[in-house]
Amino acid sequence: MTQRDTAVALKKVVVVLALCLYISAFSVVMPVSGALSSVVITDVEPTEFHPGETKEVVLTVKNNGGVDAKDITLEFDVQNTKYVSLIGLTVVQINTLNSWCSKEVKITVHAKEGTPNGVYPMPIACTWYEYSSGMGEAYAHMYFLDSGGNLVPVYEKSAQLGISFNVKGSALINVGNVYTEPTHVRPGDEDVKVLVSIENSGEADAKDVEARLICNEHFEPSWSGTDRVYIGRLKTGGEGRVGVSFHIDIADNVEAGTYSIPLVIRFKDIENREYQGVMSVDILVERKPELEIVSSYTEPRNISAGDHIILHIRVQNVGSEEAESVSVRVTGEADVPFDFAVKSDHVGNLKVNETGDAILEFDVDKDAAKKIYPLGMEIRCVGDRDLGDDKVYIFDKQIRVEVTSGSSSIPGFEVLFILIALILAFIMRRKRV
Repeated sequence: MTQRDTAVALKKVVVVLALCLYISAFSVVMPVSGALSSVVITDVEPTEFHPGETKEVVLTVKNNGGVDAKDITLEFDVQNTKYVSLIGLTVVQINTLNSWCSKEVKITVHAKEGTPNGVYPMPIACTWYEYSSGMGEAYAHMYFLDSGGNLVPVYEKSAQLGISFNVKGSALINVGNVYTEPTHVRPGDEDVKVLVSIENSGEADAKDVEARLICNEHFEPSWSGTDRVYIGRLKTGGEGRVGVSFHIDIADNVEAGTYSIPLVIRFKDIENREYQGVMSVDILVERKPELEIVSSYTEPRNISAGDHIILHIRVQNVGSEEAESVSVRVTGEADVPFDFAVKSDHVGNLKVNETGDAILEFDVDKDAAKKIYPLGMEIRCVGDRDLGDDKVYIFDKQIRVEVTSGSSSIPGFEVLFILIALILAFIMRRKRV
């Protein structure tokens, strides 16, 4: 071997030795992760909650390293979790997690009632001890004497872990209190204001909320659109309540009682899914008097021009409560050839199905034509005050009065007859002379 070959071989040996020393030093100062312990949470089941739910949750805790981990402590931070909390212990201990091994831990989690939809994290402070020389004795927390009498360094390690829970609620629309204006609703009332409290008692906001009363033959919208209300967004909790109003007319022939009017509510959730619910609004229709003219006749029966007439009108309470202070009055007398001396009469109180008579008087004009004349009648009464009904009721009715024998004179005939008589008298007197 030449001197040059020897030098080249020596140079190669030096490079190999230097590389080995470098690798050895790097392995001490910067150990690979597989040579250390690493505690992590690999699975959480379940993670979805409804507001108000309490569930047992299983955590899978794993030592994702090549060195055993001992005396593991999981401390759950419940101070900053307003809506999601633990029930029971907030600190969990695990004695040992061998390398690459896992263990299940059970906790009890509660989602607060009324929790808004969202993802809620729960931080976990994790600490454990590692029995290893991988980090160098300078970092040792303490020493452990093994069975062979050797001192083994113990390192305290920590990691900030965390889990999250997805709370998903749904909107729940309900009908609350119902009021009417006026308070006492009676047959024939118009433009009755129905005030309804609609509330979202669910856990999620509702949007595009719309309410519609389904009226029937007893109840009709007072005018176009008064059976619908657009509410828009309805939040949860204390803000999830709104008052809406409808305007309806009550049929004249509806019987007293409580009626349930269907109320259809449509809305969407935050994911634009559409919902529809049918509820009801209860309306109490109270009793009221109802007066009808059941018969009428005149004295004399046959009416002639110039006669003095006594008109008898019989009214009956066909309603559902007593009518007080019933009175009858003729209306529109200017349109008929009658001069009323007594145009109104007091009937008194009429119980349900009871009848009463009113007596009116009038003179027929001397020039009244032979025909049937419609005569307007107004019947007034007050409701049953004992039942709190002090409303004044007015019923417009009509009867027909026939003049059977009219005036036979021609306008101006009386003057012409007198004039002819005077002329004849004058002629007769001239002849005598």
